[in-house]
Amino acid sequence: MYCSKCGVKNDEKANFCAGCGEILNPTKSGVKGILIAGIIFFLLALGGVGYGFKEIVFTEKEEFGRVEKERPPNETATAPLTIKTEAKKNEQVKGIAKDKTQVIQETMPKVFTILTDDGGLGSGFLYGQGGYIVTNAHVVAGHTNVIIRNSAGKESEAQVIGISDRSDVALLLSNDYAQVKPLFTEAEDSIIGTEVIALGSPQGFENSASIGYLTGINRDMELGFVYEHLYQIDAQIDKGSSGGPLVDAKTGKVIGINSLIYKENNLFGFSIPMNSVTALVDSWVSNPMSGQQVASLFGIYEEYTYSDENISEDTYEEEYTEDEWNYFAFEEETLTNFIITFREYYEMALDAEDFYWINDMLQPDSIAYQDLEVYIQEIAGQGMTFDFTNNTVTGVEMYDDYALVSTNEEFDFINAAGEYTYYNRNKVYTVVINSSGYYQITNIDIYE
Repeated sequence: MYCSKCGVKNDEKANFCAGCGEILNPTKSGVKGILIAGIIFFLLALGGVGYGFKEIVFTEKEEFGRVEKERPPNETATAPLTIKTEAKKNEQVKGIAKDKTQVIQETMPKVFTILTDDGGLGSGFLYGQGGYIVTNAHVVAGHTNVIIRNSAGKESEAQVIGISDRSDVALLLSNDYAQVKPLFTEAEDSIIGTEVIALGSPQGFENSASIGYLTGINRDMELGFVYEHLYQIDAQIDKGSSGGPLVDAKTGKVIGINSLIYKENNLFGFSIPMNSVTALVDSWVSNPMSGQQVASLFGIYEEYTYSDENISEDTYEEEYTEDEWNYFAFEEETLTNFIITFREYYEMALDAEDFYWINDMLQPDSIAYQDLEVYIQEIAGQGMTFDFTNNTVTGVEMYDDYALVSTNEEFDFINAAGEYTYYNRNKVYTVVINSSGYYQITNIDIYE
């Protein structure tokens, strides 16, 4: 074969001229070159060889798009571009469900059905180390002792050691769970859209869990109790769910106490934010209420009834005459707890600038009532700060009609101008028992 450009004779099978390098069969060579280039490109695409190449994979959260992960330089790919198959997707969904299942499985053994001797039923959950159980006040109101049943059906006795007639919250103590690790609680506010799980015993169906979302916040209402900053949820709850935990589906932390359902359609309910009542619950842990205080709060005196054999132990308050209330007597322990509790509520009243927190612990029209009501009104809006560091009961004197409780109290005070003052005061509280059996303060003497 002669070259058309330079005339040099070449072998018949040659592709290029030996004299000038000209292509002797451009059609054949071009196709072959393109084919070789194509094969190389295909192999590169198929193998995804290293040296800085990136493999694109779909993460578990496909709804948020794809995330690129760079393969280490010394790692050679052995598989083509990874794309989730239907089997992979099913595996993903199964994994997400397993996460919630794990949260439920870890939480359920620490959730209880609460049973009262009059047939009442509610829910509660383990809080704080020591066998403490949080529930709604309306679940145990009128009772000093209840039965709790765990997820395995084991029943134990529990004592009501804290209850409020303002906030729908109560605290129980069961020695059987003193060594059991409690549930964690969330200190921060949760936001709309948080996925949640409500656990409890709706309509008596124990060990129930309902998944939903937090659909509203800051709902306020008054239905026997004062409910503030409630979470609105679409996780299904019903009668018997009251007092059960509302947990964050991702962290497993308790964010609320399930308390109310919307009667119109039962499509959503309400939960008390846990972080809004932690201080109150912790005050009961530190200073438990006595059985008498718990019983008297709702006018039920199951264990403290008049001892006259002619009067039934089931007789209620309204059946006694005024003179028969003499069976109420002062007790050093209950007086001590009452004053310590008063100081904790007093600190709440100062922080909230709301006299409501303490008004029922003061005798109406007494000097203490009038002075504290005026004082809290005067400091409102001035930005003052009170930090109580010590409150110790130093003595208790009991007489027929009144008792004197002496305390030593220390606190740091910052006024509106930002000026700091440390106070160390001795106080004497005058306490009486009203016609309903409540302790109430009539006077507070302060000694610098």
